[in-house]
Amino acid sequence: MKKITTFVGMLVLTALLFGNGVSEGNTQFTDPTNAQYLDQYFSVTLPSTVVDRSTFAASLSKISGKQIVLNQDADLFKALVQASDLNELALTYSNEKALNRLQQYGIFTALPSDVSRYLACALDAHLLPASVAMQLLSTGTLDSKTADNLLMSVANANGEARNYIGKVSDADILMRISNAFDGYTLFSDGNLDKIGAATVQKRASTGYNLKKDADAARFLSSRTIQYGHSDEVHLKQLIVLLNSEGIDAKIQIEPKVSIYEYLLDWGPVPEPSPYYMVLEFSDNFYLAYAVEYDAKFEFNSKEDLLRFDSLINTYAKKNDTNQAKGSNIPLLKGSWWQPLYSTTFNADPKAYVEIVDCVLEDNGYSIHPFSLLENKANLINTLESLSGLSVHEHTLFVNNAFHRYLTGADYQ
Repeated sequence: MKKITTFVGMLVLTALLFGNGVSEGNTQFTDPTNAQYLDQYFSVTLPSTVVDRSTFAASLSKISGKQIVLNQDADLFKALVQASDLNELALTYSNEKALNRLQQYGIFTALPSDVSRYLACALDAHLLPASVAMQLLSTGTLDSKTADNLLMSVANANGEARNYIGKVSDADILMRISNAFDGYTLFSDGNLDKIGAATVQKRASTGYNLKKDADAARFLSSRTIQYGHSDEVHLKQLIVLLNSEGIDAKIQIEPKVSIYEYLLDWGPVPEPSPYYMVLEFSDNFYLAYAVEYDAKFEFNSKEDLLRFDSLINTYAKKNDTNQAKGSNIPLLKGSWWQPLYSTTFNADPKAYVEIVDCVLEDNGYSIHPFSLLENKANLINTLESLSGLSVHEHTLFVNNAFHRYLTGADYQ
């Protein structure tokens, strides 16, 4: 971007960030994965050096869905505010208020009012840190890394980026998990539920998960593991375990309804509750509906992601040894014989095996019947013939224990 010559020459004092100014606080702004995220979710890849205003405006328009124009370099802060739906607010900033707010951030400059109000508003909205604002004011140059960070900041402000409740290392993460689980109950999508039930009845699938699109984490695929379970306390213990091992990750809980055939051999049909019920579809064919969740973890590094499999096998998986009479091997509460976790890439060929998630989407919901590779053609044909919708094949790599469950090769 060219020098912001329209106002840089009017600086009356060097912009300094004083210790008593407003704290920058926005560590998310400099996330090293921002460029990778922009490429995966928005197909935006910027030049590796300096970014000119037309390129930045086009990228900002793509991310925000609004037509953003940068007629001059001085429009940068206005463009950030407009792309974040804050334009009307910025116009309420008087010259006096804008000057006062900028000084709170340690910025002592003489700027045109149509620049100062937008800059002050952008800082108050945490669209950029004061240090970055001062860098742009003093150099007038927008480098690729800063541009990536600004674009992600707008995506975050608009709710178009990651969707998560917190991080493993957050001091209040257990409280956030408790609050999230307070709202989880059975939910239904009539159309997809009927299709899923008929698919199970035709024996094309043993069951499926029903999910809401609004809960999707939208994490960076190359650093994410999806972990399925049903127990709130188990998830809390797992998160503290990760923290105790020095592993940090962003966390999102995606509630789901797990639907599978209920066999009368298991006992009488239980009374329904907000979290579990059994419905009869035909003679001797029943489906169970259970509230469960997929916990998504976006790890800070691939090394931490790779450690997850070993931790689960050590602390959260039942086997003949730790379940033997007299065993004193401790496990997390609610550990399963065949835990379920997956990635969308083959992180470790020794730990994960490829399967297919045959997804049907409709009206903000989706169903997810898993399939072995050799069975997917029958499942896809059944789903599409029943629904008239197109199946989206999502490649998954599941842990060995769950793959053995799918094949029926072993109970542990």
